[in-house]
Amino acid sequence: MNKKNLKSILTVLLIILVLIFLIFIEVNLNNKYGNIGIDSSELNIIFFNVGQAESILVTNNDVNMLIDCGNGSDGEYISKFLKEQGIVELDYLIGTHIDEDHIGGMQEVLTNINVKTLYMPYSTYQGKRFYTELEDYIKENNINKQQIEKSQDIEYSLGKAKWKCLNVDNSDPTDKNKLNDTSIVIELEYINTKYLFTGDLTNNLDSKIEGLEKIDVLKVAHHGAEDATSSEFLNIVKSTYAIISAGNNEGYNHPNLNVLERLKNIGIEEDNIFITKDDGTIWLKSDGNNIIIEKRKDLNLDGANKISYKSMFQICSYFYAETNFYMD
Repeated sequence: MNKKNLKSILTVLLIILVLIFLIFIEVNLNNKYGNIGIDSSELNIIFFNVGQAESILVTNNDVNMLIDCGNGSDGEYISKFLKEQGIVELDYLIGTHIDEDHIGGMQEVLTNINVKTLYMPYSTYQGKRFYTELEDYIKENNINKQQIEKSQDIEYSLGKAKWKCLNVDNSDPTDKNKLNDTSIVIELEYINTKYLFTGDLTNNLDSKIEGLEKIDVLKVAHHGAEDATSSEFLNIVKSTYAIISAGNNEGYNHPNLNVLERLKNIGIEEDNIFITKDDGTIWLKSDGNNIIIEKRKDLNLDGANKISYKSMFQICSYFYAETNFYMD
């Protein structure tokens, strides 16, 4: 056996050992979520822990809506979670706006889950490669993407709940700094309870939205950033609970302390402010009169620090190519 053949055999054996090790990590650290027992006769809102990103599942009477899909690395785990709950179809998929931390995982979700209707703000913005690739995928696969308009009068049904779009900007802004204010803002009503989902809407616009009223639960805008959730806005909605989707990225330092103070100033108790980076996935259940909120630290859908089978393949392919390069 010549030296080159021996090196090739050793390379293959090393790759096999690496693959076995990575599969061991996947099996032991990225456990299945399992069926968590969603009672579809109630309203369930699950604010996923997807790190410095956002994704929210709303379901009632077997009608399902997913608001945003996290970053690109999160889509695989969001899809996995949905399937393990028996959710193979979404009646509504909402991309609140075209930032990657909100729709980066959308292509993966569209690949694995059937979607009846997809809503996103209209945009031809070319500055985000992942977005242009997503648009190509939507067209190639004939996804039913519809344009939605803000209206206080048009209501959409979600089981026994109903929702409407209070804000969206379809004017196609070219300034990337204005994309947050294109966010689809959704108010959802379920019997005697109301919920507001705000995307990344900034304080340039929040208090000016028509149709705002007192709500029970606020999904705080823009991960709790300082430029969102104005005092004027909070004094209109006067929510009892606040949910913030934020990660441990020190560069952003979300949520901002001033925002937390503003929430408390309108009477939200500290125990009623939930933050995914601290509390994990947040599972809200309601019978239409009462609201129960459960912290689920075991349900981590943040793909940033997970090793998937796809990443295993990519790592091994890279390792094999690099090894062969140095052996030649």
